[in-house]
Amino acid sequence: MRAATCAAVIALTATIGGSAETQTSAPAAVKACSLLTKDDAVAALGEAVTGPEESSAPGGPSSCEYSGSGIHRVHLNVIPLTGANAAMYKAMCAQKGKAGLTGLGDVTCWYNDKHEELQVLKGLTFLSIELRKSGDPTEAIKGVARNVYGRLK
Repeated sequence: MRAATCAAVIALTATIGGSAETQTSAPAAVKACSLLTKDDAVAALGEAVTGPEESSAPGGPSSCEYSGSGIHRVHLNVIPLTGANAAMYKAMCAQKGKAGLTGLGDVTCWYNDKHEELQVLKGLTFLSIELRKSGDPTEAIKGVARNVYGRLK
């Protein structure tokens, strides 16, 4: 995920306060590499991959990345949100592009018009999927999103 977007989401998660009546608890943390598989990465990149490289914070965000040749890679960030954070994300996503994203999540949008990053909200879990490869990443990243979304409970 772009550093600024990741920082903004994490800042939202860490700093937005609220009373018990207005803020729903964040879901249990999910390890990103339990959602993104090596087979997903191979299919998306169309080549052999190495990895995963994984990181996580206790009870919080996690990430998983597989690398192909050169700059080719698939990266997933998983961030548990509170109800208030999810509402803010929904408002931000409402202002972004959604072309071709029907059926890919509760709330889904492209980070920008290059289609190299797809952002998805399922319940209170925020997913950011990045795909860097030669050519148009649109269909490959949507395939990864379908698989990841389907594994998220």
